Amino acid sequence: MASPNDRHLCNGIPVDHRLKRFLSSAKQKHSHGVGKHADIIEAFGNTMVRDNKTTPTKHEAGFAAWLAKPDMTGGLVVALQQPAKSQVFTADVEWVRDECDTLAYLDKSLAFVNGPGGLETTSVFDAFPFITEQISSKELSSEAKRAYNTFISMVEAKKPEVLFACWRIHGQDDLSFSGKGPGKTNQVHSLRFPNGHVVRVVNGFHPSYVANYCPNESCFRRLFAMELCKALCELNTAWQEDDWMDDLRRTCRERTLQLMKEKGRDGEQLNTEPGRELRGTKANNTAKKYKAYTKSFDNGLKSLKRIFDHMMSSAYTSQSSWDLYKFFVFDQNISEGICDALLAVSEAMRQFTTWNSMPESALVELGKHISQQTLKFVKDDIPDLVQYRRGLYKNLWSNRYLASTSRGLKRSIEKITIRFIEDLTKSFSESSTGWTYTPDLVHEAFKEFAVSFEDVLGREYDDRQKTVAASAANGVAILSASLYTLSISSSQSAASATPAANTKPARSSSSSDCFNCGQPGHCVVPERELLHLRPARPLVQQLPKP
Repeated sequence: MASPNDRHLCNGIPVDHRLKRFLSSAKQKHSHGVGKHADIIEAFGNTMVRDNKTTPTKHEAGFAAWLAKPDMTGGLVVALQQPAKSQVFTADVEWVRDECDTLAYLDKSLAFVNGPGGLETTSVFDAFPFITEQISSKELSSEAKRAYNTFISMVEAKKPEVLFACWRIHGQDDLSFSGKGPGKTNQVHSLRFPNGHVVRVVNGFHPSYVANYCPNESCFRRLFAMELCKALCELNTAWQEDDWMDDLRRTCRERTLQLMKEKGRDGEQLNTEPGRELRGTKANNTAKKYKAYTKSFDNGLKSLKRIFDHMMSSAYTSQSSWDLYKFFVFDQNISEGICDALLAVSEAMRQFTTWNSMPESALVELGKHISQQTLKFVKDDIPDLVQYRRGLYKNLWSNRYLASTSRGLKRSIEKITIRFIEDLTKSFSESSTGWTYTPDLVHEAFKEFAVSFEDVLGREYDDRQKTVAASAANGVAILSASLYTLSISSSQSAASATPAANTKPARSSSSSDCFNCGQPGHCVVPERELLHLRPARPLVQQLPKP
């Protein structure tokens, strides 16, 4: 069921509040020139013969040409690896797009960051077009070489300013326009064509990593949105790296290593069968997938509980708004837990879709687990926290803050937690046979809380940035005024020391004689200290990062 909160979600979760200031600059732009990149890929598809003697279909070649559009030169190109082996192609390009989880994910990401239009606004090239067999990590096959050379020709014809590199072949890191992997670098590399055109390459990773391999991990979704935003901002020279971005990259690198150890394989190439088959389509992985969602929900619920636990502590009472922000963002990384929980709830809702008349048993079990743990949270955990008898109470949490005098982030947190508890409470009802719940209401409660939590963090972050900027500007103004005063004082002193006509010459200020009568021993003017017009500290002091 669609909700007003959906427009604030990028592929199911809100983006980091610190990214929002870049979104207005993350816009695609093209030159007025017309490129031949779409013609190149369509011609290649119509004439190519694979090593196994098969040829791309007419619809396959047409879809690749559609992905390569618009025809204009310049702008941003998104580079993927190769088509999925299981992909079905028809004349309906939008159906083909929506049937591919990877392209559907990329389409929604572009629509959120860049604006309406999605894939229709941005050229998407495969580094190995029409190759469905797995690319060797040692040496490219003859068909892979032909496909890759076609890709290079397309980039040269398109002449993009920026390329978002979302592909990587292990052991083939010397291939041009290749990515480095999730969170591996924040550097933008420039590659120059023989004709002199320079392309800036922003590191990304394959959206299938999020859409199929790790759909329950919100950190990768946030990283993909951030790097895509960076690629689009590079077109407008509007990107500025910040510490939190590298923190997110490091989190994703560490999580990738953890997943590699768990699966015993590389983080981006998790299947060993020929071609890039989607893990999500394999029945034997269904139970593992929903087990991962269950774990994500439980961890997310723990993050939610930490919010409520902290609000009951003495530390919360004495905290400033900014200290509370640091606790949520830097100390606890609460947003990630909330987003993980929301992803699990959203996935469980798939069992109620009209087309899913026979949902997998593991999906049904995920829904049951979420409803049971959510009921326990509002019926048992919250009453226990406020030391009240267990039960479902709509106003139990709100009663604590009826006379609250909190301001800023603290007041905002109180308001959104009150609404969250009220919304969850309304989702459950008791019957003669036990407890029942309304899945849509639970889903909407988690959406509302995730969006609201990021929104209130964003307001506190923006207020802090304004305060820091104003403090810095005020410091510069005070220092400038002080220097101006010193300059005037110095000029006046120098003028008063200049001998007038028909008067005795002035004595050195280092003399011990009287300045007026010339006699020693009285009315001595102390030796003037040298004015340091260049302060020891820089004029604009480097403020600590918030």
